[in-house]
Amino acid sequence: MISIIACTNRKEFVHNIISNFQKQLIQKKELILIVNSSKFDFKDIEYLFGRIDFKYKFLHFPSKVSLGECLNKGVEEASYNYIGKMDDDDLYGPLYLKEGYETICETNADVVGKSSFFIYFNSDQELRLYNPKMENRWILNTGQNVYKSSYFFSGATLIMKKDVFKRVTFPNVSVGEDSEFQRQCFYGGFKMYSLSKDNYVYIRYIQTGHHHSDATENLLKRRSCFSAKIPSIEEYFEKN
Repeated sequence: MISIIACTNRKEFVHNIISNFQKQLIQKKELILIVNSSKFDFKDIEYLFGRIDFKYKFLHFPSKVSLGECLNKGVEEASYNYIGKMDDDDLYGPLYLKEGYETICETNADVVGKSSFFIYFNSDQELRLYNPKMENRWILNTGQNVYKSSYFFSGATLIMKKDVFKRVTFPNVSVGEDSEFQRQCFYGGFKMYSLSKDNYVYIRYIQTGHHHSDATENLLKRRSCFSAKIPSIEEYFEKN
């Protein structure tokens, strides 16, 4: 049914990837875990896979291989006709894959993702809704070929038909690979649909250099609205 690609260069977040994937309610799924690092390999994390009961593949590439190329290699290894992405450091609810897969089937969209999504800022424990009012709507190219920043899906929420990759692939870069991929899909005339804001939270970490994105915290806050002050996003997310 669906192959999930998760790429990481941080050993401490592999457990989070597995946890997010395991809780997904879709039964027919596989995890393609890509380690993009020269500093550790499967031997460092194989104990985490000792008791799993799901289908997975493991790929290992050195740090010099770009994130975009890693993702493309993951697509090549995918067993199923639908491809999804998960980031290593965010939170995904049990219905995340179900929502995306069912929306593709119902709408016949080529690419879906979340333009509106929650961000949790560790710096001040704020939960905010980014890019409000972009839920459950088509992202259409009317022929004018103008791609707006508000159309952008969180790269961590992309789900698409595998056939898309016959015409568009991730660029050979490690920053902005997801935004450029979406831009090319838009210009290429693929049908794109924005999902609901639910079932996913982007965690904004304090540490310098943690995020691949070049978006600043100030920019993210300007484009979002306050939702709640939450001491523990993990506990809140599990209850909601």
